[in-house]
Amino acid sequence: MNKKQLLADMGERLANRRRFLNLTQEQAAEKADVLQQSISDAENGKTGLMPDTLLKICRAYEVSSDYILTGETTDTDVMALDNRVRQLPPDKFQHLEGIINHYISAVMSE
Repeated sequence: MNKKQLLADMGERLANRRRFLNLTQEQAAEKADVLQQSISDAENGKTGLMPDTLLKICRAYEVSSDYILTGETTDTDVMALDNRVRQLPPDKFQHLEGIINHYISAVMSE
């Protein structure tokens, strides 16, 4: 895969995650303490991110740098999700468990 495609793929993952979090580029930049232009350029595949900027964005987006760079989830991603799930009260946890079970059944039967 060439550099241009890698930047485009990374930008797509950044944009998708930001939208998932319901953040504008400006809000994301403020949360990550980076320039909005850095987020815009990265999302549009114009430039790569400096390591310190990438780490700030990953922390703000609660994802691993592996996910942003390669699209692969890691134990860090699973632990972040686990931490959020552990905050649920028992009745909400059971509801989420049902949703997950239905989802897995649906995607496994495709």
